[in-house]
Amino acid sequence: MVSSVKKIVVLVHGWSVTTTATYGGLADTLEKSAQTSGLQIDIRNIYLSKYVSFKDEVRLEDISRAFEAAVQRELVKDLGQDKRFICITHSTGGPVIRDWLTRFYVELDKPCPLSHLIMLAPANFGSALAQLGKKRLGRIKAWFNGVEPGKRVLNWLELGSPASLELNLKWIKNDNFLKLDSPIYSFVISGDSINRKLYDHVNPYTGEIGSDGVVRLAAANLNATYVKLEQIDPTYSSQAAKVPTAKELVVKQVESTDVTAFKILHGMAHSGDDMGIMKSVGSSDIEHSTVAIITKCLAVDSLAQYEVLKNEFDNENQQLQDDPESIIEIEKVPVLPDRVYFHDPQSMVIFRLIDHFGEPLTDLDLKLTAGARNSPDALPKGFFSDCQRNNKAINTLTFFLNYAAMNGCRELKIDSRTYREETKGAENYGIKVVPFNTKGFVHYLPCQYTGKTNNLIQYIKPNQTTIIDIIQKRIIRRGVFELSRDRSPGSFKKQPTGKPIPF
Repeated sequence: MVSSVKKIVVLVHGWSVTTTATYGGLADTLEKSAQTSGLQIDIRNIYLSKYVSFKDEVRLEDISRAFEAAVQRELVKDLGQDKRFICITHSTGGPVIRDWLTRFYVELDKPCPLSHLIMLAPANFGSALAQLGKKRLGRIKAWFNGVEPGKRVLNWLELGSPASLELNLKWIKNDNFLKLDSPIYSFVISGDSINRKLYDHVNPYTGEIGSDGVVRLAAANLNATYVKLEQIDPTYSSQAAKVPTAKELVVKQVESTDVTAFKILHGMAHSGDDMGIMKSVGSSDIEHSTVAIITKCLAVDSLAQYEVLKNEFDNENQQLQDDPESIIEIEKVPVLPDRVYFHDPQSMVIFRLIDHFGEPLTDLDLKLTAGARNSPDALPKGFFSDCQRNNKAINTLTFFLNYAAMNGCRELKIDSRTYREETKGAENYGIKVVPFNTKGFVHYLPCQYTGKTNNLIQYIKPNQTTIIDIIQKRIIRRGVFELSRDRSPGSFKKQPTGKPIPF
């Protein structure tokens, strides 16, 4: 049964914004859409957010704390008893409201005044652009209008940042927002197209396949997986062997969430007056694809309705990414031959490398493998799109992978023209970890996850992020600390390392 209580709407912008013009005509169009479709929203109370993200001293957590203060100061008086509000966010606004929701309500087990969280192109797992730095980002029109971005918010947005992973792991492990007495319906809506007018040839991330020019679909999507791989205890191959082995990585924990409604909007980009998922909405454009999807989300008022819409989105996403005319993009270039792009579904995998005492590991090689011999040489052509190491947490690596290439791409043909031949994927995806420090009093041992029984690809999904913690055994040898009853002076500079201590 649809509630008769009308809800207040709050619009929350993205990062580095300095004017409410960023909302385009969304507020006006929502009013018109509410009137024509019978939406239960309070059109007299549409609030436009104005938060500061372009000052270096401001952190994302500061913004979420300030939002709570604004809610108590401005909204509580209008909400009244049993009345809740709707939040529609863009870009960094998504993580801001998720941090607020987690910090002030979920973790405190308090009833939340939020009923719907509708995120447009949210940077939930960050953005590949964030690593470019303030000065280089300031020149990219896709994000900025002559404003220097705030460094601390930028740190949060960098792929694999500790703060973003902390928030996202909380959501993976506590995805029961629909099970609350007053459910919170969350939606992620993100574009899959590149606004070539805003493309920066110096910074190819602005034209990255699997993104909207700023945020990857996999980084927007809140449906994600966590995997913990742990190295087995070291053993000796024989009584006389001096070097222990610990070849295997084994799965110790897997947690996954797939409860958030996720919609891919074809033809929409992150920014711009023409293709921007929010900025391109005109003041009376109720037929705009963004407005149409938001209207569907706002109409949800029960768990059954939410499940129906989520399944509808999933089916539409699948159809979209199976359609050759959606996969193939042809860019007309004057004089030169046309450029052809293939918009294959991509996946993001974030590796964190630590030892079993919690120490970050950085001096090693991490390689993906495939095939019967667990070799990087068996990986399929075109599977690898990008890799970034986090600037602050340098033990964290983010891989961006072509999911279609990993599983094998079907032939792509439009009419009688073949744009791409069928390709084969690979089997037995795994991981090899080769530490540089394998000898001495304290060191590590090479290990691998072979994927022969549990192919790594089962934990990797299209348009999603997988967080993989790799826990290596820190080998501390007996020679680090010896006790002796011999009182005569003697050097122990050449003290033998001895066997590993069983920790």
